[in-house]
Amino acid sequence: MVRAPAKSCPNLSRLFDDAEPRLLSGFLESKAFERLNWLATYKFDPDNTDGPLAAREMLRKEKKDRLGPLESEAARIVTIASDRGEYVLEGLANTSLEPDDAKTLLNQRDKLARSLWAFANEHGLFEAAENSLHLRLYRRYDKHYQTFMAEPSADGGPDAGSVLLDALLADLNKRLDRGDGYSIDRFDIPEDGDEPAAEMYLLFHPDPPTSVREIDDDGNRSSIYFRPPGEAMIVFTPSTGRVHVRAGNRKLRHTIAERFIETALDQTYSNQPVDFQAYDISQFLKGFELEPPELDDVVIERTQVIRADISIGNLANRLSLSTTIDQDISEIIDSQPGLPKIFERAVAIRFVEIAVRYRRAGRDEAQTLDFTLTDRNTSSLLSVDDPFERVLGHRLLRHWKILRDGRAPGDAESMAVMPALLAIWDIGVDKVSGAWLLNRGVDPGLMTELGFLVPAGWEGDDLIDDEDEVGPVAAEVIVRVEKGDAEAGDRKVADIKVTEGQVSPGGNPDSYRIYRVRDGWVAQHLKARLEQSLDAPAIEKLTDHLLYLGTLSVDGGDVPIYLARGLDREKVRSAVDTELRARHNLGIGLVLQAGNAPGPCLAANVLTPLADQIDSDQSEIALVSDKLRSVFRRHRILARGGQAVELASTGENMATLFVPGKGSIDIRGENRIAIIQRLVDAHNNGPMPMTTGDLVRGIAEDQSLSNIFKQPLWDKLKSSFLRSLGAKGPWEIAI
Repeated sequence: MVRAPAKSCPNLSRLFDDAEPRLLSGFLESKAFERLNWLATYKFDPDNTDGPLAAREMLRKEKKDRLGPLESEAARIVTIASDRGEYVLEGLANTSLEPDDAKTLLNQRDKLARSLWAFANEHGLFEAAENSLHLRLYRRYDKHYQTFMAEPSADGGPDAGSVLLDALLADLNKRLDRGDGYSIDRFDIPEDGDEPAAEMYLLFHPDPPTSVREIDDDGNRSSIYFRPPGEAMIVFTPSTGRVHVRAGNRKLRHTIAERFIETALDQTYSNQPVDFQAYDISQFLKGFELEPPELDDVVIERTQVIRADISIGNLANRLSLSTTIDQDISEIIDSQPGLPKIFERAVAIRFVEIAVRYRRAGRDEAQTLDFTLTDRNTSSLLSVDDPFERVLGHRLLRHWKILRDGRAPGDAESMAVMPALLAIWDIGVDKVSGAWLLNRGVDPGLMTELGFLVPAGWEGDDLIDDEDEVGPVAAEVIVRVEKGDAEAGDRKVADIKVTEGQVSPGGNPDSYRIYRVRDGWVAQHLKARLEQSLDAPAIEKLTDHLLYLGTLSVDGGDVPIYLARGLDREKVRSAVDTELRARHNLGIGLVLQAGNAPGPCLAANVLTPLADQIDSDQSEIALVSDKLRSVFRRHRILARGGQAVELASTGENMATLFVPGKGSIDIRGENRIAIIQRLVDAHNNGPMPMTTGDLVRGIAEDQSLSNIFKQPLWDKLKSSFLRSLGAKGPWEIAI
């Protein structure tokens, strides 16, 4: 059987058909093929007009795997010889080459000749054109790309050979710690339709040393040890501030982006997610129909779900149904007794596989694209080798409204999700449940669309803790169809089954979804919105749990404003208390808390929930200064310690000690509260100092006061709230 070269090696075949002999000869002499000894038979002199005909015999004589390297390089050349590729190549040549070299390239006889010439003579320019073209066509569909936000710049990024680029290379060398060998090339990417002009930086860096085993045509085996070059691409668009990075792994992309923005652009690195995507396969709970769209460049002949995995009875139980592209999965379900009801009552859709039969424009043969989607916001499309198929798959998902593009929140949307953002930031968790969000009136879909959350599957079976048992009890999430009236229709509800006969309403099945928190983006968005509303030049981070927001003018004085989180956790509250006491020289302040921990005061500062001070009637986040002043005035006497010595209960096993002129301090623990209460009673009835023995009698008689209160609480009490008349007592309130 004679092999058809145009089918087995279509791009190499085109070079032999259309390329000039001198350029084709140069292609065969490429450094990329220098280890292909068998190729010597087919090389020819550039002036030999019959050389291409003889060389073409390789397409008939040699096996396809031998021709693989040549076909791969030929495919690169043919791609740049396209209309879009030529536009990019011409733009880069005019901005990056010397005038004479650019003229030589552009005077080649056709697009293929220009691409071949650049491949052989200006390989750096050729690679830059490849990267630029790939960026414009496939950036959103390649798993190796990520987009980051910087500030727009009228001056653009650093020029080639600048001190800033040298500093970037030194910075990356230090961060990556892979030895020497770093370099960077800069190219200007011209404007292309809706795509604005950009600046591309090709970064070359050493990868870790490695080795490969080689066998030659004679069967001789050997090892080759080498250090492979690592490549990364940075594209900065000055008009938008977007920074696109293409690199081998997520950590490297983030490192390169951070250092480029911080060092080369001299800006602050942002955690805002950009160009993120969310796959929502929940629609398949209603059916598996996929209407093929009409596209200009491709004919979609058939689209089918060929596999569906659902959870039945509970989330741990999974049922999988598979078929082929020529079968209709819905007809298979309908034809099997009992199966329609099983799918109707599915707890969740977990996994789908979609097959697409299509024909590219100008081609007769049909091709099939298979890809998968999961309920964890993952898709196999990003691993598809053919970039055309990656783009096609995502175009189809957008058409079916399965793929949603993320976006930055507007003012009204920020208001809608602000309570949830504050609560998420307050508790400091990396995951939240759908129930947690729904209880706060927050749409999980909106939080996902705005980039704050990423779908991360479902809760497991351990849904209920039984106080009478050791460890969790396995509970089932059972979905049933609740009949409604003609107007409302039927709806799915979830029940939780613990044991046989013990079933309780579980509500919305979405309650059991799990979402991963983009904590960096949550914190940054809160910070940016607060800076905007307070007109603060910069928010100062004092600790992981305390921010300084600036000052508020109250009655002729400047009141320091803070934002705290995690105050319902004893260790965090104690640490924040310590930090605030170290800033007592600033005077009584106002602490806005992200959560709703008890108490009106903290470390001689007024304490109030931030959510209570946000004007919900406005379309943007705004703190009402008059409300802040009112809260401060109402509680500042307490922050100073009140008008009398008092121990006020603020929660279970928690109280606050108020001492006029000294401020307030939180006391946690039954024994501690009891001891402080004795001191308060003695003061208000006398005052009368009390010995250590009297204070601990009947409470913790075998312990010292320092052991009972522990540091740093005991140190805080002794420094401001208690005093001793001797080395070990007696003790009294310090007033």
